[in-house]
Amino acid sequence: MKKILIAAAFAAVLPQLAAAQVEKQVEVTKAYVPKVESASKLAVEPDMTDTARMRPEIDYTITPLSLRTTLSTRPIRPATVTYWEFNRPLPFYVKAGAGYPLNSVLDFYASSQNPSTGYVVGYINHEGQYAKIKNNFGVKNNSTRMFNRIGAAAGKYFGRHILEGDIYYDNRMYHRYGAYAGETFESSIKPGGMNDYGDANVAVRFGDNFQDLSRTNFEIALRGGFFFDHSEWPEYNDKARQTTLEARAKIARGFGRSHFSLEAGYERLAGQKSISERNQQLIHAALRYGFAGGVVRLDVGADYYHDRLEFGDQVPDSRVKSENYIIPYARLDFNLGTPGLKPFFEADGAVKPNDFRALTLENPYVASSMWLDKSSVDYNFRLGLGGSLWRSRFNYRVYAGLSVRDNHLYWTAYRSLSDDPAFLEIFGGAIVPVMARQTVTSFNGEIEFRPVSVLKFDLGVHGYLYNDETDLKNGAPSFEGNLGVGYEGRKVSFGVKALMQSVRRWTVIDLLATTDAVEPAHGLSFEAPFAVDLRVNFDWKVSGRVMLFAEGRNLINRRLYEYPWYPELGANFTVGIKANF
Repeated sequence: MKKILIAAAFAAVLPQLAAAQVEKQVEVTKAYVPKVESASKLAVEPDMTDTARMRPEIDYTITPLSLRTTLSTRPIRPATVTYWEFNRPLPFYVKAGAGYPLNSVLDFYASSQNPSTGYVVGYINHEGQYAKIKNNFGVKNNSTRMFNRIGAAAGKYFGRHILEGDIYYDNRMYHRYGAYAGETFESSIKPGGMNDYGDANVAVRFGDNFQDLSRTNFEIALRGGFFFDHSEWPEYNDKARQTTLEARAKIARGFGRSHFSLEAGYERLAGQKSISERNQQLIHAALRYGFAGGVVRLDVGADYYHDRLEFGDQVPDSRVKSENYIIPYARLDFNLGTPGLKPFFEADGAVKPNDFRALTLENPYVASSMWLDKSSVDYNFRLGLGGSLWRSRFNYRVYAGLSVRDNHLYWTAYRSLSDDPAFLEIFGGAIVPVMARQTVTSFNGEIEFRPVSVLKFDLGVHGYLYNDETDLKNGAPSFEGNLGVGYEGRKVSFGVKALMQSVRRWTVIDLLATTDAVEPAHGLSFEAPFAVDLRVNFDWKVSGRVMLFAEGRNLINRRLYEYPWYPELGANFTVGIKANF
């Protein structure tokens, strides 16, 4: 009976299962738009009834359609980056120190800058040396030296151009401590007198920095100066003054690998009071052509100078002198395919007026109211090799040089070679320049070695052969050298350097034996011994804004001379602080 009932039930279900098997095909074609939304539950309550569920099989394909768009550019201002956006220094910097024998140093700068507007800087510089120095006669006269400067500079940006100005006043004070007068010496000129010079200057320029020559760069510059002599000399009431007016213009442009530049300048020097009849004009023009090739990189050209001097009635035979000079210019660097071997050739020169202001900068002990009737003209040539080895850790430069110096300055001293010597009886401690032609052949070697980035060794050797077309001693060394090592760490930096010079000699004019001022009699020459100036510097960064420093000079206490008869200070040091705030 049970078997019959089960069979009947099974037969009743079969038609229902057959009816449930329905085939349905749906085709949907639509553009596919991807969409990303946050996940959420479906708002459907689950059905817990155990019922049969159908799982239809769905086949589908996705056919991509082409997408066509139109893009257009819109001009925008290009991004610009200025130096000030990377380096924003604090507005104030000060360096202050003092040392033994008594000396002082002070540098103060106050600045403000805006990358879109410009900058302004005010500054004060001071160096002083107060200890008395024993001269060659065993006498200690007043030896005070001092340099002071106060000034301000400002710049205003005008797009790619800049307008800059600078105004400052210098004061340089020296004392003629090298002079000596014996007991029988009677004169109003006394040893230890002061040479004091003031120099006021104002300069302005407008133009470019000549870095990007793909466009035309130009510059226009003006400078004016007023030089004062406040020195102490007997009966020197009408003290010399001198004015300077200088104008300069330059234009440059690059074309591919080539570039051209043209420069023109004018300088007028005018004397006043004791040098009122002395005037000088210097006209300068320079032409340059440069080419950056694969094998050779060159800059060649020439400088033209027209030099005109006026001396009034003081030089009746030659009241006006005019000279023209052409000086070649060249920079040739050859690329042989290796950074370790780069030959080079250089040629340049200059015309340097010997006006009173320029002579005081060359030698502060020059006699008062000096203004020579010719300018010094130099022609320089250098040929050598340079290069970098071991990934630029070792750099060297070896070259030979030839210099022809017309109207070169030979500094001479005057003294009486009697039993009671009186150095510079007539000029009271002053040094007098005499001009003559000089040819110099030099052999030079320079080496720099950096085994690591914070450590540097440097060595320089220079030898000179002189051909002087005069009997005067030139006061220049036959050998110069320097040897040093420097370390620059994150907190501590220090350096040691030795500067060396061979024996130097200057001519001394014997006043008693001189009967003709045109051909003075030469006495014994003054000799400065072989010099070694050992210098040490040390910096300790206490914080990001404060640093302590110490500097030592002539630490082996040698007898050093920069000018004849005037020894430099012995072993000395300066300590102090540097700060940004």
